[in-house]
Amino acid sequence: MEKVDISTILASAIHESKNQVGTLLYQLQTVKESLGDKAPQNKKIVHIEESLKKLNDEWVEYLYLYRLASDGYELHPDTFLMEEFLDDQVFALSSSANAKKLELSFDCETGLSGSFDERLMTAVVSTGVYNAFRYAKSSILLSAYKEDQYLIITVEDDGPGFNEDEEHHLDALLDDNTGLGLYFAELSANAHSKNNKLGFTRKSQSTRLGGACLSIHIPQSHD
Repeated sequence: MEKVDISTILASAIHESKNQVGTLLYQLQTVKESLGDKAPQNKKIVHIEESLKKLNDEWVEYLYLYRLASDGYELHPDTFLMEEFLDDQVFALSSSANAKKLELSFDCETGLSGSFDERLMTAVVSTGVYNAFRYAKSSILLSAYKEDQYLIITVEDDGPGFNEDEEHHLDALLDDNTGLGLYFAELSANAHSKNNKLGFTRKSQSTRLGGACLSIHIPQSHD
């Protein structure tokens, strides 16, 4: 009997599950609109909606992870204004942040641009933000800057952060104790190369908010 390619079957199943989650989100939106803004059920509906959005983003991440790990993903880098890119991320995730009573904002130098695969970086940033939701007390900050021919995108929170006595927070960052989120972020960064340099990720203490900081380093062309 021919050997079954279980990884391809799992990837197909994930894709189908992602489509079903999308259908559920659409149906939930229809229910919410029919009930009106002041319906007592709205709080519970918003909680379900945000959980489904997170699950949908996780399915997207797993599909990218499968393609990256199997060399089945073709990188499509382009140049983006970082103000616009980060603003898009904040806009897409603001409803989830509001539901958790957290402030989500961004900061970067006006006119800063960077080259990267938008789909991969959007997935990495959203994964970082969703996991920062678990630890942040009140604020999450996205930022971008250039240093040593790398574009650096960061996700910072004001949670307990990381020190030598709190490795559990660093280990849990991005991974829900599975390691897949961190592995996905690292593979996504590694997929970007320029001038014999590979992208990478780094975890550290946030210097601006005092909590944890995930930074994604993407190599850039010489200016």
